Amino acid sequence: MMTIDELDKYIYKHIQGVFYPNDMRILKEEIEKLKSGDLYVEIGVDEGRSARIAHEYADQGVIKIYIDINNVDHFEWDGGSSIGRGRWMQQEKMVGIGINGFFIHGDADLFPQLIKPVNLIHIDGHHNYDSVKQNTLIWEPRMAKNGVMLFHDYDHPETKQWLDEHYGDNKEILHGKVVRVRL
Repeated sequence: MMTIDELDKYIYKHIQGVFYPNDMRILKEEIEKLKSGDLYVEIGVDEGRSARIAHEYADQGVIKIYIDINNVDHFEWDGGSSIGRGRWMQQEKMVGIGINGFFIHGDADLFPQLIKPVNLIHIDGHHNYDSVKQNTLIWEPRMAKNGVMLFHDYDHPETKQWLDEHYGDNKEILHGKVVRVRL
């Protein structure tokens, strides 16, 4: 694990921003108090300096959501050139498969509306049995009363196996490839 000063120098090589070492120390102190399963939300990621601090010092199980209305791909400044927040977060393994970090490009003030029961979900991720099962079991409890779950690729053998086992006759097969479940 890098010190704040080492991390500041490292970050500066890749992205710009106005989140300085003293700011970093304060965030580090608070981030380190979070436990696995806790949620950290950052509104206004800019280039991602503070997000990188959160990533570095948070417990691995802390869920981190980084939200910004802008999504700069590349930025030039007098100190050099930024690779952009999306590529930066991927390079630093702050977001991606199996990582508790998410970048949301959008209006942070609308995001809390997403943390409510889901009325419609379309599941079209990995098509192996365990992945479809995991997606179903995680999202099904978050569904609103009378919500609808759509599953794509019912023609995939493992997707079909899980959906047949879990829903039996309580599903509609549409066009041989899409399954609709009304809850």
